[in-house]
Amino acid sequence: MNRILGFSILGFILLVAFYSNANYFVFAHTFSGDESASFLTTAEMMKIESQLAQKDLASNTTTAKEHAQHTTELIKANDTKEIDERNPRLATELNTTLSDFVKTFDSGKPSESTVKDKAGNLDDVMAEVVSARIDKQQLDNVTVKSLVVNNLVGETLEHYNSSLGMSEASHDKNNTSSSNSNETKILDQADYESAQGTVTRAIDLYNEIKPSGNANSTELVNALNSLKEKIDSKSPFDQADKIVDDKITPMLNDMFKLKMAVEEDHGGEGQHASSGNDTHK
Repeated sequence: MNRILGFSILGFILLVAFYSNANYFVFAHTFSGDESASFLTTAEMMKIESQLAQKDLASNTTTAKEHAQHTTELIKANDTKEIDERNPRLATELNTTLSDFVKTFDSGKPSESTVKDKAGNLDDVMAEVVSARIDKQQLDNVTVKSLVVNNLVGETLEHYNSSLGMSEASHDKNNTSSSNSNETKILDQADYESAQGTVTRAIDLYNEIKPSGNANSTELVNALNSLKEKIDSKSPFDQADKIVDDKITPMLNDMFKLKMAVEEDHGGEGQHASSGNDTHK
């Protein structure tokens, strides 16, 4: 009887363990290369915006606050849900830390040390979230990183577009009119700085992964730098857009086999081109 009872208890324990693991696999979504790149882009943008908030604090509290507000627009409801499925503690901690960072700017001018500390806390939590949400194989994958470069280029155009006071629907009309002048008027300084910071990060990330021995490798560096120069010099939007369409996207496609299709408009959550990739080994 004792032996039968022992086997029964052991069987019950194994059964509970099996269903616990089964539930884990049901809820622990395995992300494709595109999904991983999308979330990594979000993490990059949060870091860029928090750094810009710190940078602007001394000279323009209003712009610094706008950058802080941008961080709250990056994490979507579905992101929070997926983080919670992986690690409920991190989901709660991210929400609290993000809210704490933004609220720092609500009352007057916060101290630089306070903002630096809270931005550092946000960076630390996001680093944990990225590790929990994305498999290391995806984190180290060159194709995933090249998709992040593409996404950052798209974010650059989106913020530059917004800084000029242009809507997505009015691209063609405004591009035609702005082409007649050598410089455009910046209407939103925070978006302009976001465009500058994002294209700089895109260049740095590409330099980390650029292939050696590829004829287009250096040419793509030059194209990315040209995009930065157009933004720094406040050139018409269509000039920056043309560099992306004619050079950056085709060369990224060629070098990393991304299978991206260039879209006629340049919106879509910061992505200038859509990709047909599912996963990248």
